[in-house]
Amino acid sequence: MTDAKAKFQPGAILHETLVGAFRANGDNLNAWCKRNGIKVEVARNATFGQSRGPVGRAALEKMIDAAGREFVEQAYARRLLEHAAQFKGGK
Repeated sequence: MTDAKAKFQPGAILHETLVGAFRANGDNLNAWCKRNGIKVEVARNATFGQSRGPVGRAALEKMIDAAGREFVEQAYARRLLEHAAQFKGGK
């Protein structure tokens, strides 16, 4: 069974999207992690897919929700489309 929330592919695009979402909300990922008791390394590893266990998955979901799930979904989709266009265009 797949998790309905697991629609993001961990990697640079997801990481940059989350960092940007926190900044757009007047916050930053490192400060949010400290306030929420999440090690910055765990958060980074979760966004890049290097921490896919229960702790990493929980941290990733918490970050996405805190950054604004709908905002993250829209920004992530836009970044994917931009990347696909660049790839297709050979840029």
